[in-house]
Amino acid sequence: MAEKIRLKVKCHACGNIMEGSAKYGKGQYVPEGLDFKFVATGRHVDQAGKAKVRGDVEITCPHCETRNRYEI
Repeated sequence: MAEKIRLKVKCHACGNIMEGSAKYGKGQYVPEGLDFKFVATGRHVDQAGKAKVRGDVEITCPHCETRNRYEI
């Protein structure tokens, strides 16, 4: 089953707000909207037992071409 990743971040340089989403599943990564690179680093299980993917995201600002890196 694919997990939906939603991303809403602010550019470090110009302050532009960027939004994107992707579906992530077993060996499958499909970006939707603004494209960003995603590397899974693990899974987080909350107290209710629901697992969410953890990872590093790299997104390039369309306004100033700055590469921004975030941990989700």
